Amino acid sequence: MSNREKCIDILNSFSEGQLANIAAMLQAARDAISEAADDAFCNALYEEYKMDPDRGQAVSLEDVAKELGVSL
Repeated sequence: MSNREKCIDILNSFSEGQLANIAAMLQAARDAISEAADDAFCNALYEEYKMDPDRGQAVSLEDVAKELGVSL
């Protein structure tokens, strides 16, 4: 039996009122997992930025536009 099937069996044992609470808890868990993944991604980007030897060097708007192929 898969984990999904086990969860469905457990959910089937709850009343509708209990399911409303379970749904809220599951949503909170999913949000927390998503938030943790976002935090990990942002932290990885920050660490990459800190290791970048070119960090902090100013680039003109004209140079950025030229690099992107945008005419101002």
